[in-house]
Amino acid sequence: MAGNAVAQAIENIRLKSKGADRSPSCLVTINFHPDRYTSDNKPLLEAIADDGCLKSQFETGTSNGGITAYPGGDRWLWEKRVFDGAYDDAPNALRPKYGALNYRNYETGASSRFGSSYFQLKADTLERTTFCYPDSFFEPEDFAVSSRVKALVDIASASDVDLLDDYIEAHVHGVISLKDDIECLVLDPIYRTTIIEEHALKLGVPIKWHNGYELSLEEMSHYPDYRGSQFIELARELAEHGKINPRILGLAVTELGYDQQDVKKVWHYLARFGYKLA
Repeated sequence: MAGNAVAQAIENIRLKSKGADRSPSCLVTINFHPDRYTSDNKPLLEAIADDGCLKSQFETGTSNGGITAYPGGDRWLWEKRVFDGAYDDAPNALRPKYGALNYRNYETGASSRFGSSYFQLKADTLERTTFCYPDSFFEPEDFAVSSRVKALVDIASASDVDLLDDYIEAHVHGVISLKDDIECLVLDPIYRTTIIEEHALKLGVPIKWHNGYELSLEEMSHYPDYRGSQFIELARELAEHGKINPRILGLAVTELGYDQQDVKKVWHYLARFGYKLA
């Protein structure tokens, strides 16, 4: 029965999909912070290399969002409701991994609120990917399989939301293999010639670089209401030469002991206002 869980989950979403069949022309990305550690204090990229695959928070116990992936938790209940119980008795390895459809072709991945870097998935993973809009946190009512995701693209394109909320959530069902399913890993250039690049090279996937994130305290101070002036003050504590970047925020979490949820709000400022356009 467990082997049929993925097919059943996708079929259940197909029944909720609207619109005509049309192959998507964009890919799914999975944003994350590459300099974080696993729950057992192992460098994240090193753990991914050892596993040979990407894992969901049901398997890792970690997340860049809320951690509710356990029987009876919010994530478990959401998946039970949305996929109509398809995963209730299935191994956690089959449960979906969350990313976003890069329908706007952002250089930084489809959902930068979740991290400075991202894995880009190969096109054939779309066949086992389902989608919703908006993010599952908002209890969405619009779902689609990949062949009907155009209906969600039309809704999202017409929505007036903040840049960090401007994504179509993707659920990639089954195992995501580094060897078979990952097209490339895209990193922030702040990690060039660092241990992060060394770990990335061990993944065995192509490595690319976007233009990078950097935000000055001066620019940040123009938006005190975006996440709150207290997070601008936190950025002031962390900044080097009046600026913040992903490396600084990563060290704040992994070495300096700052609260990850607080640093996440500072990251939101950096992600929203600090990308360097070419």
